[in-house]
Amino acid sequence: MTQLQKISSEIVEIFQNKINKLTNEQAENLNIHNNSMNFYMQLGDEEKALWEARKTLEYLEQITK
Repeated sequence: MTQLQKISSEIVEIFQNKINKLTNEQAENLNIHNNSMNFYMQLGDEEKALWEARKTLEYLEQITK
């Protein structure tokens, strides 16, 4: 399993187990990170895609504390 896949599965787990509802601001923030990650994946820039995935995970951990 790649690092990106591992982080993605952690993100999915947080959504399944810890998030019931997001504010509009939280949803927009997550959407920006997700779109950026997808953009870098399409460019083949795994390092930047991984950075965005980590930022997404950090944000989710922050808002679910």
